[in-house]
Parts: sequence; C-alpha cells; structure tokens
Amino acid sequence: MRRLTDQPTVHVGKVWRLMLADLGLSDVAVLRSAGLPSGLLDGDGSRITLDEFYALWDSFDTEAQSPTLALRLGQIEASEFFDPAFFAAMCAPNMTVAGQRLGEFKRLVGAFSLDVDVMPTATRFSYRCKYRPDLPTTLAATEIVFLVNLLRRATRRRIVPKAVCLPSALRETSAFENWFGCGISHGETASFSLDPIDAMRPFLTHDNQMWQSFEPDLRRRMDAAREDLGMRARVENALLELLPSGRTQIDDVAGELAVSRRSLQRRLSEEGTTWLDVLNAARMRLAQHYLTNTNLGAAEISFLLGFEDPNSFFRAFRRWTDATPEAWREAQRLRA
Repeated sequence: MRRLTDQPTVHVGKVWRLMLADLGLSDVAVLRSAGLPSGLLDGDGSRITLDEFYALWDSFDTEAQSPTLALRLGQIEASEFFDPAFFAAMCAPNMTVAGQRLGEFKRLVGAFSLDVDVMPTATRFSYRCKYRPDLPTTLAATEIVFLVNLLRRATRRRIVPKAVCLPSALRETSAFENWFGCGISHGETASFSLDPIDAMRPFLTHDNQMWQSFEPDLRRRMDAAREDLGMRARVENALLELLPSGRTQIDDVAGELAVSRRSLQRRLSEEGTTWLDVLNAARMRLAQHYLTNTNLGAAEISFLLGFEDPNSFFRAFRRWTDATPEAWREAQRLRA
C-alpha cells in the first residue's frame, strides 16, 4: 500500500526476502530485532521511514554475525531480483554510463544517491544518503562491493580500483582489501575510483535494444516514487540538495522537479503552504544539521544556506528557534 508522507521512505520487499534466504537468516528475527512488524516483507513489501531502514540494517548485521557480510551481499546474483535498474546498468556501454544510469534512478526514487565524477586522472563513484550524514557500515560496503562486482561481471575482467573509501572501519579489512585488490581508506563518503581507461572499458553485456526495453519501466517507477511524496516534501528534499550549491530560487527547484513555477506554487497552495514556508523549513533543517554535526561557524553556515549576509541568518534562526545559532549548538551538546 502506498502512502503519502512528509518523510523520506525506503521500499523493502522481495530483495530483502532473497538476501535473508540466501544467508539462512530468519526474516521474523531480523524484523523483530529492528522493532518492525513481522509481515513487513510479505507480498510486494512495504515502505518504511529512513530511521527504520537504518535500524533494519543494524539488525541485519547483528543477526548475521559475519564480519564479511558486505562481501557476500554485494556478490549475490542481482539478476534474480529482476530489477530494471540493474539490467539497465548491465546494458550500458561502460561503467561510467552504468553509474550515471543507476545514479539517476537512485536520485529520483529513493533516499540515497550515486554520484559519478569524471576527472582527468580518475572517475569516482560516490554513494551517500541524501538526508543523513551517516551510512550503516555494512550498507556502505555492500554498495561499493556491488558496483565493483557489476563492473567485473560486465567486462569479464578483475578490474582493481585506484582507491576505495568507506565512512567507517570494517572488522575484517584484509578480506575486503584482498577482494578489491587495493587498500581501503576512511572518510566522509563511501566511494571508489577507477582509472579513466577502466571506467570507459567496454561492457561485454552492452545491449542498446535491451536498454530501450527497460527504460520505460524505469521511468514509470521513477514517476510512481515521486508521487509517494507530497509537493511540500519534494520541494524541501530538493532544497536540501540545492541550497549548499547556492541554488536557492524557486525556478531552480521547479527545474529540478521538472514542473513549472506556477504548477509548483499551485500545488504547494493546495497543501496549505507556500514557497517561503518550505524554503525556511529546509534552511532550518540544514542549519540544525550543520550546527549539530560540523564545526562550521555561523557565517559559513549562512553562506551555505544562501542568506545575503550572516545577520539575516541570525535573525531567521532566532525566529525559528528563539535562540542564537551558538546557543542552540551548545544546548544540543549539553543534551547529548
């Protein structure tokens, strides 16, 4: 059953049933440990909140009791999932295009994104959550293993990344480094980089005709997923991505959501809100994130939120919270 929600959600269903079965785990035990209903994965599955999804991954990791769980998950035969996004990637001419196709799908339909940065000396593939700064360790490692495994299967070569970065340490780092063929560093993102030649190496599975058969279904799924969120939530989610790059105008968001400015304003009005209300909500949410999770000063945060000057940010933040940015930050630290 679909639901309209103001919070980002993640669909869980057949893929999770297959993963749990392949690993010999009880879905009831994993769901119970995560505090989720035992019938969550029945039928077509369900949509759960992002916090619930993170709890599900933590439960999965705990129940599996395997330090190399991500290696096993990332190499599960994805073709059994009958996922159009996976087949669209396998049909691509090379890894760069495959990553871009997967990235577009993830960006539009879910809480996670895959970004492809093509640079002169390397092509980097970065996986992140759009709404939280953290990633479950096993989820991050599984995604990177999956992508490198996809590359090796499509080229039929054991391509070794130039670099692999994960947001936190693994319990069996040596096993992962042996599989990747390179060392693993730690940073804010989950990513891997390829030599430009490897990023453009032809896929033996390249099939334009097959891609054309999968693309319409992908587009339908993207459209359906976008409809799960109300316009206010869609606008706010878009602003969370656009604000740090200085794109703060209504036309920027309308273009991102592929709607006209007038249509965006009309639909916000139908939901009982306005562009300015949503802009302020997104700015407040990002401001509180920066104050809680970074050491950025108020002037730097003001710039990232697109305010004309720090004083405008100070006045807005006091209006939102009845406190100055530094006083609010200190209160959060004391509470923690």
